[in-house]
Amino acid sequence: MIPMKNPKKFFTFAAVVLLCCAMASLSGCGVFLLGDPSGNKEPEDTDTQTMEPVSDFEKVENNYSRELTRFKTELSNEKYGGASVKIASTKSNTIVPDDTVGATLSKELVRRNTYVEELLDVSISAVQADPETMLEEMKAAVRSGAYYADLVEFPQSYISVYGASGVLMNLMSLPGLNPDGEYFNATGTSAGTGGDMVYALTGYASLNSDALSAVFFNKALVESLGMESPYALVDRGEWTMDAYLQYAAALSSLDGEYYSYAAQNTATYLPDLLFFSGGQRLTNSVRGSYPYISFNSTDTADLFTKMSAIVYDEKALGNAVAGISAFDGGNVLFLIDRLSTMPTIANSSVEWGVLPLPKYSAEQENYVSLAYYEDAMFFGAVPTISDVQKASDVLMALNMISYGMNADAMVENASYLYLRDNDSIRMLDIILKNAAYDFAYTFANSNNAIPSATFSAVRNTTGGISSLQRYLDMWGGYFENAMYQLFSVG
Repeated sequence: MIPMKNPKKFFTFAAVVLLCCAMASLSGCGVFLLGDPSGNKEPEDTDTQTMEPVSDFEKVENNYSRELTRFKTELSNEKYGGASVKIASTKSNTIVPDDTVGATLSKELVRRNTYVEELLDVSISAVQADPETMLEEMKAAVRSGAYYADLVEFPQSYISVYGASGVLMNLMSLPGLNPDGEYFNATGTSAGTGGDMVYALTGYASLNSDALSAVFFNKALVESLGMESPYALVDRGEWTMDAYLQYAAALSSLDGEYYSYAAQNTATYLPDLLFFSGGQRLTNSVRGSYPYISFNSTDTADLFTKMSAIVYDEKALGNAVAGISAFDGGNVLFLIDRLSTMPTIANSSVEWGVLPLPKYSAEQENYVSLAYYEDAMFFGAVPTISDVQKASDVLMALNMISYGMNADAMVENASYLYLRDNDSIRMLDIILKNAAYDFAYTFANSNNAIPSATFSAVRNTTGGISSLQRYLDMWGGYFENAMYQLFSVG
């Protein structure tokens, strides 16, 4: 797995005092519904207020100039005479910020767009549509041969839907496009590829922090346990599943009713998160080859033992719907949830911190966060674009200029508004720069063998419903046949 990573310097600040932001209640749990992507939406915060920092912190700017200088040599050197660039997106404020985007991130997006506009001599605009409306508009454009947009941006869950409808061109048709550039996420390129087709790509320009998950922890409970701060374990590369289980087991030493963990929005795909954070992938898809299952029962046997111990801990909170409120109540040690939870717990009376999902072992190189496929954003292009060279240059330039900087702005924004300590800043940086994606979620709706041989097998093996080998034996052949039916090679 090759996550997006960079040399890091970190922000420090004396204190971040959070202003009044009313607690927003989430009444539902996230449901992993592959059959109907449009019906699987999370409840929105109903009471939000603009929060501003009231204390200064010393900010150290990361410098990505060397990488950018190297990246820019991949562009065509064309100048487009002030030509307009239209990007249609289901989340257009990731392209052109609006008043819902935090000030720090908004400033970074404006800086990026200005840089790209001056570099290519173009003018960037964005329009927004919901995924189904965008699909109908793209279909109409393809039928009539009319221009729709230079680029489109949409959730990972719609790649297969759009691809099957014939509204996505093979991005390898864009002249000079380098899908393997560092500014694109390598696992994202795999997730958007099938056979000879590269349907969609993701990188720093389309990074959506709300799609990523973290372990929020109750700092007071950790102190009551008399155990080392998990921040130190992360820094030493020792924040592992075994370490997590040691913290959870220590709860029995405390008087009172305490829970090891709660998971609300992540409840139904928690095994998936742990599988990826444990260094595994479900599939691998390289252009020019048929996608294949990339895990086996031998290499993952001990990982599943640890995953089962975490997910089915008898001290876990059983009510997923109440997970966030229970954590806010102070009797839950860990809350495993998406980063979109931060605004909800920003003003909690509980002193909390942020950690990445634990690794399988200290030897594992990276902490990894699987992006939730409903919220993970990808770029694609409609076959009727008017200038393929311009689309290629803009797609690469947006991600080149966003390299590192977009994630840094998200971290800085969170440090102003949500985070409680300096250590959480470093932890959030790790999470945002180690996002992972997988082909199995992209094409799960295309053939039943895809989920059955991959994430369903992971979830059911974790739950002890059946063995992983039995799932692979049952569905492995069907998965291969599905690949031959869905994709062409050569």
